[in-house]
Order: sequence, then C-alpha cells, then structure tokens
Amino acid sequence: MPLTMQWKYPIEMTYRNDSPMEGAHFHSHAFYEIYYFDSGVCNYLIGDKLMTLQPGDLILMHGMTLHCPNPSPQMPYVRTILHFDPAYVHKVLQPEPASLLLKPFEELRNIRISLAGEDRAEIETLLSELGRLYARRSASDPGAAYDRFVLRFLELLHLIREWCREPVLERGHRSGKEAHVQSVITYLEEHYTEDLSLDTIAGALHLTKPYLSSLFKEVTGTTVFKYLYNRRINQAKILFRLEPHRQVSDVCQAVGFGHPAHFSRLFKATVGVSPEMYRKRMLAAAE
Repeated sequence: MPLTMQWKYPIEMTYRNDSPMEGAHFHSHAFYEIYYFDSGVCNYLIGDKLMTLQPGDLILMHGMTLHCPNPSPQMPYVRTILHFDPAYVHKVLQPEPASLLLKPFEELRNIRISLAGEDRAEIETLLSELGRLYARRSASDPGAAYDRFVLRFLELLHLIREWCREPVLERGHRSGKEAHVQSVITYLEEHYTEDLSLDTIAGALHLTKPYLSSLFKEVTGTTVFKYLYNRRINQAKILFRLEPHRQVSDVCQAVGFGHPAHFSRLFKATVGVSPEMYRKRMLAAAE
C-alpha cells in the first residue's frame, strides 16, 4: 500500500475481484472501507479480531486499522471493496445527515454484518449497479456516470445505517484452532508494547512454542512475530499522524521496539520510507 494514495476519485471500487493472493499482506490506510465477501474461504485478521468469513459477510472498516486476509488458495477468493474519504461525504451532504451515515464506521469500528435472504439480495443488486456505473466512469461521459455512482453509494450508506440501527451481533464461525489464535491476538494486542518472546507468549497462553507457531501460521497465513512487528509499525504510523512533533526515538520506545535501528529497518521495509521521513511528511501535512 503506497504511503499516500493518489486518488482520481474520492470513492474507489473494485467489484467482484477474484485475483488470487499469495502470502499474508498486512496493510492499513487513512480512508474508510466497505468489504463484501462474495465467495471462497477466508480468515480475515482486522485489528484485534480474527474473522472466519462466509459469503454474505459485510465488513465496515475504520481508517488506520491493520488488516490482513488469509484466503484459501484452493478456492476462488471473490470480494468487492469500496474505499472512500469520509470528508467527501461531508462535502456532498449537510453536516447532520453526513454524520449519521458515517456513524456506523466511527462508533462500531471494524464490524462484520452477516447478511442473508432479502438483505443479501438487496446489497448484491446494489453493488452490481455500483460496479456497472464505476466501470463507465472513463467512458465518453465519465462525469455523469460517476455522479450517478455517488448517488448509489450514498444509498449504500443509508442501507448500512438501517442495518446498524439495532445492535449488530457478531456471528461466530470459529473452530477450536481459531479460538486459540484469537486468544494469541488478544494477548498481543494487550502486550505489544512490551518486550515479548515466543517463550513469554506461549507460557502466558499455556501453549507449547511449536504448537503456537504452527497454529498461528496455519490460521492467519503469517507468523506471530510478523504480526507483532506489523502491529507495532502500524501504531507508529498512527502516532506520527497524531503527534508529528514527537521524536522518532520516543515513538520507537512507545510501540515496543527496544532498538532504534531495528525499528527504522522494519519501518522502511514496511512503509517504504524511513520513520524520520514519514514523520516529516505528517508534519508538513499538519501545517
């Protein structure tokens, strides 16, 4: 994921993407995301939640949450994704209706809505229409097609708001293995700023190290420490955005890295620039 997305449009869509994914790809972004799982088999790690998806699952993601899908390579992985800038919703609507439509993203944060029956049919029809209009945005009259796309997108936000009027109950599809991995993720979320070792994690959760390592890899598609390091790097990005005047060494310690050189090396490998360069860009953006 690039450091800053150069958007041509304030709402971006990929409809029924079936491109295969190899390996675990952690990423985060400042915009909001609507993710619809069409078909396949996939465990999705979002923040501190491990979700075992089923077709018809709709996920609302708040900005800057670390997430990583782990789809089965044995089946086509089909998903529809919309990314949007919440500021654009405020631009096209009055403040009160804009706030109401964004409320599910800002208050529920990274929630899954499991759809079936008429609700599932309704959203799939609407997503199909959105996909058709979005594909026409580069045709002979792209402005008109995109304007219609925006109207249907606002309709989608209204639909989501209706589904979120009542408390959203998370549906669990977890096996015993997935429950164990969720306990690991919860532990790492609570202790990622500390000096951790595999011995420490395994001991705290009453698991053997080999079982912990193999189980985490099987379910998430990544290793315990790759997850931990990505969690720390993502938190560093958040701190740089919120407090761009803060020194790199302070952020390094705050997110759990004991050695600045290790932090800088991993940050650059993950984000594409050094922590100091990222901090300077956030500082410039804040001025």
